[in-house]
Amino acid sequence: MPKRAIQPTPAFRQAVDDMQAKAGPNTVGLVMRFNEDDSTLRDLWSEGSNAPKHKYNPHPADRPEMWRCDLPGGGSRRANKVNDIRGYHAEEIFIACWPALLRGADLQENQLRCVELALSKSPCYGDSGSSLLRLANTPRYMPVGCSSKLYEFVLAKDMRIEWRIAFLSLNGSDATSYAPMGGIGVDRLMSARERQIADAAVQQVRYQAVDAPRSLEFARLQANMSTLMRQRANQLTGHDKGLLMNEARAENQAAIALRARVQQRSTALQTQARTLSVGVAQQGIALLEGLPNVDVRRWI
Repeated sequence: MPKRAIQPTPAFRQAVDDMQAKAGPNTVGLVMRFNEDDSTLRDLWSEGSNAPKHKYNPHPADRPEMWRCDLPGGGSRRANKVNDIRGYHAEEIFIACWPALLRGADLQENQLRCVELALSKSPCYGDSGSSLLRLANTPRYMPVGCSSKLYEFVLAKDMRIEWRIAFLSLNGSDATSYAPMGGIGVDRLMSARERQIADAAVQQVRYQAVDAPRSLEFARLQANMSTLMRQRANQLTGHDKGLLMNEARAENQAAIALRARVQQRSTALQTQARTLSVGVAQQGIALLEGLPNVDVRRWI
């Protein structure tokens, strides 16, 4: 099946422009359309933690019962349809309300030939993405991250349905839009600057997971040694006391300097990366692009 991008009509483009104007760093918008039919156009929105239902989102009566697996130790809980402590990403609302969205478009699923989605941010992916979610009457949880949830959702549908997904900006970036890069494929979806951000984010993850804890532990041991030296020095007199006190001060200064270097390195990486989610956003795009009936690209 050849992959095709969204071919926006003036109405579709206007809907995306309106969505872009309303979207923000913590509010992701989604414009959708079935079968290239503008009469089915509608927008959905993410809902933050403990936030009321967004006025354009389906009514709670059109939302199934939902469960999240996000308690300490992997425990599950029944999620509130609205005002949930974790909120809902726009993609999660799209998946959960799928039957209601079809009813609203007066369509049966077997009448679908394409589904088009335009998002203000690319779908989240990885450990920092949306938590495990299970819908009523389904036996298992959908995975972490909206890219993975969409992947499983699409895979469970008729593979003859074309899915065309576009995003205005990369998840984790503070940019609102990008100049088109041309072509498809995940390697060409990111500019040189975006790849630099992603690389810095990956470095930050590794540094915080391995190098920083190791260095901070060594600094803690140095500080403890300095304390012990001072205690021993206070038991001495004269020249010996002075020498040991000097050694204790040097050890303490080394500990302070090491902590400062860890903080400096961490701050530098965070400044380059802006947010850790950038480092894995491209993986989520690649996951979806791996499906033969899904096209993912920047909104042009």
